[in-house]
Amino acid sequence: MPQDRNRAQGLRNGALWLLSAVGFIAFSIFGLSLASRFFGGEIPALDPRLFELSSLAWIGLFLLIYFLADGLRLYYVLLSLGAQVRFREVFPLVFVNILFSNVTPLATGGGFAQVWYLQRRGVAVGTSAAATLIRTILAMLVIFTAAPLFQLLRPSRAGAGLVDMVIQSLSAFIALYLIGFLIVLLRPQWLGSVIDGLVGLLARVRLLNLRRRVRWGRAIRREVTEFSEGFGRFRRGPLRYSLGSAVFTVIFLLTLFAFPALLMSLLGYEVDWIRVIGTLSIVTFLMYFAPTPGGAGFSELAFAALMSGQIDSPHLLLVILAWRFLTIYLGMALGLVVSIFALRQPKAAT
Repeated sequence: MPQDRNRAQGLRNGALWLLSAVGFIAFSIFGLSLASRFFGGEIPALDPRLFELSSLAWIGLFLLIYFLADGLRLYYVLLSLGAQVRFREVFPLVFVNILFSNVTPLATGGGFAQVWYLQRRGVAVGTSAAATLIRTILAMLVIFTAAPLFQLLRPSRAGAGLVDMVIQSLSAFIALYLIGFLIVLLRPQWLGSVIDGLVGLLARVRLLNLRRRVRWGRAIRREVTEFSEGFGRFRRGPLRYSLGSAVFTVIFLLTLFAFPALLMSLLGYEVDWIRVIGTLSIVTFLMYFAPTPGGAGFSELAFAALMSGQIDSPHLLLVILAWRFLTIYLGMALGLVVSIFALRQPKAAT
């Protein structure tokens, strides 16, 4: 009977992942079709300029920096927490995370996949959970800082287009998020107290029974304590590891945001790199709140809306497709191979 239940659970999980993958593809196609309809452009033909030897060399260099920086930012967080890991054990997580983050709404599956993978490499669950959360928060702090900084660096363009309108309307929202993240980082107990109070309120108005109230309260205190201890170890760890994680987070995000600028440059555009990087920080920020798997559909449409003034219609869909292929689709394909390989490996002793 247990084997039958496990088999049934495995089938349900497989069906759920398959449905999410199909949803990712369907929403991506839908987003591209809407972008084509509202912002111009047809199904793009491959431009030979992107396949010149110099172009391929630049794209390859950007990809190398992009993937290496992504792996190194988690690697240094783990080292700061005292985890005994080697970089070659952590690097495959780059592709595992890309795969699972993009087949789950709000990228929720990436964190669980990373914890699962690290646990199989002998890293304790508490340490791996703290590492993935710290890694995510560091990235979000950079992303949520980039938009107001972009507006500050380009004050003469304020109000000139859709990008500036979006930045201005989101500035207060971004500021609140930054304050919230700082509270999570520096005073996690405050957040735990607020959530515990909300759970208590639900119990008082009889929306939550006493047993669940106690269970949820214990879970909240446990998670807050584990994160607080994990972030405490991160702050007390060797300075070179903390700085390494921050530096490689910035390098990773700058490379991600600069990919469209590189493609535009290879297509012969005079590119304002800072403006493109700032615009992509907004697109990435908005993707965090997209309900679709991996922000599929929403990311393509947001990119088209915010970049349509900087890219001619004949090249708009081409740049969108190339950007998504290099930063997402390629990583997902590699992540599928890595995940299958990881499943076949025996679990390390903890």
